[in-house]
Amino acid sequence: MTDNKIYFAKVKPEAKIPDKEIYNAGIDIYACFNEDYMIIPPHSTALVPTGIASAIPSDFYIQIHERGSTGAKGIKYSAGVIDSSYRGEWFLATTNTNDKAVVISKIDIDELPASIKELIKRAYIIYPYEKALFQGIVHNVHNELEREEISYEELLKIPSERGRGRLGSSGK
Repeated sequence: MTDNKIYFAKVKPEAKIPDKEIYNAGIDIYACFNEDYMIIPPHSTALVPTGIASAIPSDFYIQIHERGSTGAKGIKYSAGVIDSSYRGEWFLATTNTNDKAVVISKIDIDELPASIKELIKRAYIIYPYEKALFQGIVHNVHNELEREEISYEELLKIPSERGRGRLGSSGK
């Protein structure tokens, strides 16, 4: 295995391998499930299967982030790292922050009669199955940094502008 490639494999034959436009920062990651739709109730998190697995060079990991279209719909990612050593299927911890259920749907709602389409859109937030759900950003692990345990007293002697200032203490 070469150290400058990410290898993807389909765990499920219908899965879509992550893709990326050259000018985009992240690789697009898609849902992959057998049902016609998947419902994520309001204010809850579901593991959305992707049907893919990977082998990533040991100096890298993939950080999962929302896409603009998911974030704008109140769909958030709840856990964030695919480690280089992980070979199992990727599942996307998908959180619905809305008061309505989110439906990831294979059914094209726009093809339904207008009255039914309106009822569905009033009751649910629809996210199309064929659209990437999240994106993965490839980061370097920086394994070259050494780690050493010191006492808290020693740590406080290391110069810092912020020191022990908590959230909001910088005034910015």
